[in-house]
Amino acid sequence: MDIRDLKLDDLVLDQDLNLRDRLDDATIERYAEAWPKLPAVTVYEVDGRWLLADGFHRHAAAVALGKKTIHAEVRQGAFEDALDFAAGVNLAHGLPFNRNERRRAVEIKLRLHPEWADRRLSEELGVSRDLIAKVRKGLVDSGQIPAGQGRVGSDGKTYPASGSPAAREPDRPRKHDPKAERDDPRDRGQREADLAPWEDAPTGRAVRVPADLKAIALANLPDSATPTIDEMLRVMAGQIDEVVAWTRSDGFAEALDDASKAALNALRLAVHELTQRCEELEI
Repeated sequence: MDIRDLKLDDLVLDQDLNLRDRLDDATIERYAEAWPKLPAVTVYEVDGRWLLADGFHRHAAAVALGKKTIHAEVRQGAFEDALDFAAGVNLAHGLPFNRNERRRAVEIKLRLHPEWADRRLSEELGVSRDLIAKVRKGLVDSGQIPAGQGRVGSDGKTYPASGSPAAREPDRPRKHDPKAERDDPRDRGQREADLAPWEDAPTGRAVRVPADLKAIALANLPDSATPTIDEMLRVMAGQIDEVVAWTRSDGFAEALDDASKAALNALRLAVHELTQRCEELEI
């Protein structure tokens, strides 16, 4: 790994490599305050130029602090390599992409790797396969990428493309995934009950939940038998606001230290599902 200090004035900030709609002022301020702890930015050396591929917020923080140099990891490659890297790097760290930025990253990856399977791209970018398929269709229909006859999975094997009898590639063997089983929401509580004892076995803690969660969830539904979509959305927003309020209550953050692994994983899974569903619905 080639890590060195580079002059800020020597870096090239190509807007095609910055997938952000705009830089976030709060993030720049936060990075400036935590400057000594920040990791190196990533720079690609292309035709004798230093192209910034990852670290636009850190670069802005350095400028705000009046720095002359910045710690950088230097990689060799072409512009396409830098673009490929920029499109996927924020899955692991930094300020998460918003909806437009995620879609932009998907478009870039599809243009660079139209032969990749939807599942592979989904894993690479941390977005839903539905979003990948939707963006792919748009690029294919507009002639920006070829439709192709096959898709290359994460294992390097080629599988039939969408529209063939085996449209969804039979991916490499995977470990048991409880998430894949949740085709019926009514089964979820039982699955979590089944998993909780296994997760809590090392500590012996018991997992206790309210007896009638369904009644709580339905308590604020409109009186009419067929609520309008606006009424349903208001109820949903109110329930989410209530959950957020719980997390802000006194002692909640401290109590997390005693929470079971199963309970924490259940919350993370629910938040992930809500976020993913909002992406699919483009909310």
